[in-house]
Amino acid sequence: MSRQVEAMVGYLKHAVRAQSKYRLHSPFVYGFYQNVLKDEKTYTQYRVVNRLRNELGTVSRFIKRKDLGVRCKEYPSDQRFVRVKDIINHSSVSRKNGEFLFRLIRQYKPSSILELGTSLGISAMYFGLAAPESKIITIEGCIDSANLARENFEKTGLKNIQVLTGDFKDKLSEALVEMPSPDLVFFDGNHKLEPTLTYFEQCLPHIHPGTIFIFDDIHWSAGMEEAWNVIRKHPQVKVSIDIYHMGIVFFREELSKEDFTIRF
Repeated sequence: MSRQVEAMVGYLKHAVRAQSKYRLHSPFVYGFYQNVLKDEKTYTQYRVVNRLRNELGTVSRFIKRKDLGVRCKEYPSDQRFVRVKDIINHSSVSRKNGEFLFRLIRQYKPSSILELGTSLGISAMYFGLAAPESKIITIEGCIDSANLARENFEKTGLKNIQVLTGDFKDKLSEALVEMPSPDLVFFDGNHKLEPTLTYFEQCLPHIHPGTIFIFDDIHWSAGMEEAWNVIRKHPQVKVSIDIYHMGIVFFREELSKEDFTIRF
């Protein structure tokens, strides 16, 4: 089955399962729906990211590619150099999803954030702008992408983001030593079944009841759907929320174990 067909099947499954707000009987999840998903305010911080996104969207400069991730199948496997504007158009978090991340951070106010997969730093900028007092560590395997992300953080005046460059299998352990109990982890670095579950299991011993995990592209392929199903059924996960492009899990002890699918 092609990736496009897998994605379409995933979307149709999601659409069939999606619940309206009237079926969200959990007060916690209804609050998430109202205050995060349906918050339509135009925050001034959005303009900061949009300006930079538009600027990068015109940059024809090539950077050396080092495994930009499964999501980048748009690029031929032997293409070693990629234009900056193509990364922004094909790989970076979309404006809609980035603004969702901003609102989620603003709502739950994590003081420590760990990101797997920096790319050019767009999602980390949403994190940093939403929580300027937080500590953020982001990991990127591609040296050129990591360097450009650092430049972008400097342009936007963000001082609270640290970039670790290297393989996740090495740098995730290093990050968890420096940030032993993260409030939020964003998994956006390797869109395959086994690595996703490996990183999930590696981070689990470091959670506390208020920790939030976010997984990007949970319906991108059959493998990612399988990973998401394993994650949401894990006994430590209390509430999972599927908004199609992302899956969010909460570990709060006071919550009943439930799964929600919400159209976004």
